[in-house]
Amino acid sequence: MHAMWVSLKENVKCGSKLADVIGLRERCDRRSKNSGKASLDGELVLAHGKETPLRELIYRSSYTQAQLFELKNGDPSRNIIEMIVRKASMNPSKPSGRIKSVLRVKNSIETLERFEKYREKVKKMAKERYMRHPRSTVDGNELMRFYGTTMTCCNGESRREPELCNGPTCRVCRLIKSNFDTEYILKNGIQLSTSSENTIAVTRATKAKRAVIVCRTIAGSIINVDDKEYDESDSIRNRNLHSTTTEYLLVQNPSAVLPCFVIVFN
Repeated sequence: MHAMWVSLKENVKCGSKLADVIGLRERCDRRSKNSGKASLDGELVLAHGKETPLRELIYRSSYTQAQLFELKNGDPSRNIIEMIVRKASMNPSKPSGRIKSVLRVKNSIETLERFEKYREKVKKMAKERYMRHPRSTVDGNELMRFYGTTMTCCNGESRREPELCNGPTCRVCRLIKSNFDTEYILKNGIQLSTSSENTIAVTRATKAKRAVIVCRTIAGSIINVDDKEYDESDSIRNRNLHSTTTEYLLVQNPSAVLPCFVIVFN
């Protein structure tokens, strides 16, 4: 699965090269706050908490604008990402959800530069403790991880507009638009998973679809949650209490996460 992902991220424009990204900006005037409690007990938690979505985002005076492009059935890149998602489910022979749409994230140049700048920072810090974290000196210990959330702007047959929506309840668009930089995440971190399963409860009334964001993640030096030696770590690892094959990764810095694909489930 790792080899498939390396090949995919090099050939699909999710932000692997500066020439592949865009540099648009959007202005927002509102500012709001949200509070929540992080969890490392093995259950997926939303990095945006469970409060009213209008209060989930810290609105900045300026945003870098990403875009979403749908990959059609039969597209080679879609075939690969669907295979990765199936293999990463808790039961690959019987996935819990059927894939409705696969969207490629085209990140802004500002987002990519921030991601690469954070990588260099992690590499520099890792050189000071090389014997403990040798992989971090090479690429910042980049990993592929999944982030479970919901999406409300993908209920039609296909997504025709590449721009992120402005709907306050569409968490995928809110997170990508803010570069995961919300007040809740600043306080509690981003919890990603090795599993592509999404167990978030949705109802017909909300008109939301389950979704996972496939992310490139600069994990840096990782410690286990039980070690409690957080000072020299960049991220924290924890096991899923209900699955021996799934583990979670908590990263504190939004710059460590680069969204590449959004998988929307029926």
